[in-house]
Amino acid sequence: MKTNIKFTRRFLLLVLLIFFTLPALGQEKWREIDLRVNDIGSGTSYSTVIKKLGKPRRRGTEKFDASSACSGSAETHLTLFYSGLEVILLGDGRKGSLDVYSIEVTSKKWIVSGISIGANVKNVLNRFREPNSKEEKSGETILYYVTKANLGVVNFTSEAINL
Repeated sequence: MKTNIKFTRRFLLLVLLIFFTLPALGQEKWREIDLRVNDIGSGTSYSTVIKKLGKPRRRGTEKFDASSACSGSAETHLTLFYSGLEVILLGDGRKGSLDVYSIEVTSKKWIVSGISIGANVKNVLNRFREPNSKEEKSGETILYYVTKANLGVVNFTSEAINL
C-alpha cells in the first residue's frame, strides 16, 4: 500500500509538472514595434493627445457596463476624429483616466513611426524588419506586427502600402 501511495504521488507530481510547463513551451516571443503618430501611441493619456494633436473635428463616446466590457468593469470608449486620423481612448471603472488603445490612419498627412500611407513593402520591412506573420489574401499582402508591450496587433495591408 505504501509503495502504491509513493507511485501515485510521483505520477501526480509528473502530471502537474507537465501541465504547468506546457503553456510556457507554446509561448512565442513576438516582434514588438512602437507605433507613434506625433508622439502619440498606445497608453498615451487624453490630455497629451489634445496637447499634441489639438482639438478634434468631432468626438464620439460609447459607454459599456461591466457585464459587456472586456475589462470586467464599466468602460468608456472616446473616439477623437481628426482629418485622416481616428484615435480611440479607453477608460475603465478601475481608473479615471482615458488612454489611447487604437489609432487608425487614413491620410498621407500623418506619419506613423517613419511610415506613411503610400510606402512600399520594402520601406515597411526596412523600418520594422520581418513581421510576425505575413498573409496573402485576395491579391493583398498583409504584414502583421505586435505593438510594444504586446498591447495589440498592427497590420499593414497592400492597400495601405501600395504593393
